[in-house]
Amino acid sequence: MLTIYQPEKVNINGNVRLQAKFEIAGVEDVLWYETNEKFGRYMTTERVDAFLVGLLWLGIRKGENIKVKGPLSAKLFYGLNYHLLPLISQIYKYKPIQVQCDQLVSSALPNEGAVGTGLSCGIDSLSTAIEHQGKDIPENYQITHFTFFNNGSSNFWGTRQRQDKLFHARVAWAKACAEELGKELIVVDSNINDVLKMSFVRTHTMRNVSTLLVFQKLFRIYYYSSTFQTLYTKFNNDSASYEVISLPLLSTENVTFYSSGNNYTRVQKTQMVSNFELSYKYLNVCLTRIHNCGRCLKCKRTLLTMDIQGSIENYKNIFNLVAFNKVKDDYIKEVIASRKRDPWFREIYEEMVRKNYLKKRDGS
Repeated sequence: MLTIYQPEKVNINGNVRLQAKFEIAGVEDVLWYETNEKFGRYMTTERVDAFLVGLLWLGIRKGENIKVKGPLSAKLFYGLNYHLLPLISQIYKYKPIQVQCDQLVSSALPNEGAVGTGLSCGIDSLSTAIEHQGKDIPENYQITHFTFFNNGSSNFWGTRQRQDKLFHARVAWAKACAEELGKELIVVDSNINDVLKMSFVRTHTMRNVSTLLVFQKLFRIYYYSSTFQTLYTKFNNDSASYEVISLPLLSTENVTFYSSGNNYTRVQKTQMVSNFELSYKYLNVCLTRIHNCGRCLKCKRTLLTMDIQGSIENYKNIFNLVAFNKVKDDYIKEVIASRKRDPWFREIYEEMVRKNYLKKRDGS
């Protein structure tokens, strides 16, 4: 049994930390989320929701039912037990588990009505920001706050010191972009990566949603930028492959999650972003560097798409185009050779055909 207790707030070096104890296999530990004082007042001690979602994969991986010792949103309880947990067990062939709780609550908490989305400054996040601007979006659905979380996305490469440096540099980058967009950036640190010790790709939806549920007294709506176009998605190791299903099931009486951008291909999102001038300063897709290296998987994919669409020169100040040009020919060959088995390569190849890119490139 995995047992989770009601959270509490503590002050840590001028910041506010929301933490909750949990026990599994006779071992006690603590999961925590930390932010500044301004947004710390919105942290939710009245529900265990955030910690249940944050620790859900620990229970799934261990095959342990989860006992919640404290108030839990009834909507979340229902969505998990009757829909999402059975789906995950079928996708990954895990032993089915259940959530147990004697204090289900159906009433909403006082809420500021904020509307948020993440701002990594990648293609997905910028396209969400772009799509939710302007008078066509109802007033109550327009973005009011951006977020940036340290919950595992920076922990792919190098030492902890290098990971922390990468995180803080990306926070500064996102904060500058948010300021130009006239919005505040909420930065949250957490030890969830150390607690789960699992693949970020498999668990990122739960990690990010858990961090958002910390702020149920602030957010009413949150847009979770999609990775895949839903129309062609098949269940796979990436939790993004089923988030159009999981996000509504992770919503509570207080906050509703939407999968944003899931009707667009990556090529279409790239076109959208390349028409947005602020992206010429702030687009950041690189897997390995603070600044876009031009050679990693994401840099190559983005730059080739922009080269096809004719916008690549707009990004000469934030991408290493010299490095990209050295590998471009080989990457084009890879895209062509792998287009039938890789959906992203297929999208890029189809854009090449639409734009007559290969013929123009050959001078014919």
